[in-house]
This record gives sequence, structure tokens and C-alpha cells, in this order.
Amino acid sequence: MPERQLLRDLRALGQVRAPDRLLGTVLGALDLSDRYATLETPLGPVFVAWNRHGVSAVMRTATAEEFEDRFRQRYERPVEPAPVPALPDDVRTRFDLRGLSEFEQAVLLKALEIPCGEFRTYGWIAAQIGRPAAVRAVGTVLRKNPVPVLIPCHRVVRSDGRIGNYALGGSEAKQKILAAEGVNLSLLRRAL
Repeated sequence: MPERQLLRDLRALGQVRAPDRLLGTVLGALDLSDRYATLETPLGPVFVAWNRHGVSAVMRTATAEEFEDRFRQRYERPVEPAPVPALPDDVRTRFDLRGLSEFEQAVLLKALEIPCGEFRTYGWIAAQIGRPAAVRAVGTVLRKNPVPVLIPCHRVVRSDGRIGNYALGGSEAKQKILAAEGVNLSLLRRAL
């Protein structure tokens, strides 16, 4: 008789719903969830999310709630990122690019090599990664950069001397961040 009761009790467990916060708590305890904090930039504060693989997202939003919503929509993680008081020390050295293709990763890692205060063209990146005809595809990858500012897609400009667009606020934001890095924008066209 006790075995039948045990089987009924075990079957009943299948009907029990775990608390909503349990998954997040478990993933956090296992260091499998994303966390986030703010980073001050020349464009103002941005939200930076990271996990054990590295930085997963950089977004410029008005509020933490808006950041969480956009993060959830873009990455479809099982739990929201958790706010923490500060960024990790290695925030500028490790990136979680697992969801990107080999080409996309190559483009972003090449942009990462451009020194602060300098710029390169989309064509330069395409040539450097062995895909010289993929200039437009390079631009598309940089436009969708999940970690702008930290992977400096703002340091990539058009070969005709125009600055191009930028994911964190268009060409005006791109000009602002380049100027903050010491790039003389009036010389940009002459340099190319």
C-alpha cells in the first residue's frame, strides 16, 4: 500500500508549478544568467550585460526597465538579466558572440583591433578578413553589433569620407564618440 501512495504523490508532483523566480535563482547560482550595470560613455550612460562567456549586449535606453525589455526581446533568454552595482574588471576583453556567424564574428573582432583615436573603412575590414567584396555585408554586421562602444564599430567609416551610421544614435552619435576619442572629424575626408 505505501508504494501506491508514493506513486500517487510522485504523479501529483507533475502538477506542481515551480515559483516564477526559481529558474532565475538557479541559473544565477550556477553563473548561467546575464547580469548588467551601466557604463558611462561620451554618449551618456549605456547598459552593459554580460555572462560567464563575456559581454553579451550594450544598449542605450532611458531606463533599466526598457533595457530589460529590449534585452529579453532580442536575446530570448529564459530569464531577465539581473542588475548589479558594477561592471566586472574584464568587461572590455571578453565578449559573448556565440549567436553570431563566423563571418559576423570575424568582422567584429577585426573592428576590435582598431586603436582608440583611429578609424578604418568598411572596405579595410572586408579586405582584412579575406572578403574584399563583402563591404556592404560588413556594414550590416557593424550596424547590428550587439556590443557597440566596447567593440568599436564607431571607428569604421565609409571610403567616400562620410562618417556613416551608428547603432547607438545615428551619425551624430558616431561623430560625438569619435571626437571624444580625439579623431579630427574635419580631416576625416582628406584622410581617405
